[in-house]
Amino acid sequence: MRRRVMSRDNCRKILWAGLCLGFLTLSAQGRWKQEYANLPDDVKQWYASQRNKNGGWCCNNADGHDFYGGYSLNEDGSVEFDADGAHHRLPAYMVLDGPNPTGHAVWWYLDLTGGGHMDYCFALGPAG
Repeated sequence: MRRRVMSRDNCRKILWAGLCLGFLTLSAQGRWKQEYANLPDDVKQWYASQRNKNGGWCCNNADGHDFYGGYSLNEDGSVEFDADGAHHRLPAYMVLDGPNPTGHAVWWYLDLTGGGHMDYCFALGPAG
């Protein structure tokens, strides 16, 4: 009986295909945080469609954080607030216009490895 040996090139192709499939699966699973999974479809669509005034995507609600703290809207359209033991000032282009169906402010940011945030957007709550 003769054994077939898989070529090194075929092994690489299979390995790359498996890695790509794994990354696609991870990103698809990370799309919605558990606390957002049961939101009404119109609210999910609102999160998914938000863009700042420069056209940058607010990164969906994977980076959207409910914000219940106090904030102030400045004359230039920027917003300031205290959170996580620090003062934050987001420029006017990050402050969203239009209705917010959540009933509270939403702050889109990404936690950075060394500490701090990468800010994307801020949606005012009902009582800005």
